[in-house]
This record gives sequence, C-alpha cells and structure tokens, in this order.
Amino acid sequence: MDKRKYPRFSVEENVIVALQNGINRIGKVKDIGLGGLSFEHIYEEDLIGGDSRKSLILWINDVTLPKIPCRIVYDKPLQIPSEYDSLTIRLNTRLCGIEFESLTDQQITQLELFLKTYTKNEA
Repeated sequence: MDKRKYPRFSVEENVIVALQNGINRIGKVKDIGLGGLSFEHIYEEDLIGGDSRKSLILWINDVTLPKIPCRIVYDKPLQIPSEYDSLTIRLNTRLCGIEFESLTDQQITQLELFLKTYTKNEA
C-alpha cells in the first residue's frame, strides 16, 4: 500500500535533478509530486548514510527550481537490463526516493506550475 500523501506523476524524458550537500548526484527524474520525487542515477555508492537532509535543483530546458530542501528516503539498486550483458563496462543503475521538506509558498507555487507543465499521467 502506498504511504504517499500526494500522488506522483510521470515526467517528460528530459527532466534532470541534481542532489546537493555533501554527496552530489545528477540523475533522470522518473516521477514527481508535491511531496517528493524519484530519480535514477548510475553512481556505485549508496546515498543512505550520514545526514539524509539535502537540497536539490530540478531542471528541464530553461526552467530551473533551485534549492528545494529534501531528504533521502531510499536508494536501491535496480535490476541490470539484459541489453547491458554485452557491455564491457557495467552501469549499475539505482533508484533514489526523495521527500521534499519545509517548502516555502513560492517553492510550492513553482512546483505546482512545474507539475502542470512537465508531467504526464499519474505514476
């Protein structure tokens, strides 16, 4: 059963997130809602551990939502696709779940506009 307070929506292909504060990561956003998002990244190290409170930048084309306070909820490895079997270098993809924290009214307004503009159907 889903414990999320807000629904998540699929995003357009080119939505990118940069997680900051100590451990920096860049990844491709999979889904997003008012409460958080998930993204895929190809870094080996687990993001869990230490201070889970971070901030992130969300961007697509020329639109940027900076300094969104958040915390890491999970960071888990994904199954390696069979098409990677023939590659010399293995890319281990991980899925990271983020919960937004203490958003300002302005950040909520920007996020709502982002959701209206760049999301598809409910995930």
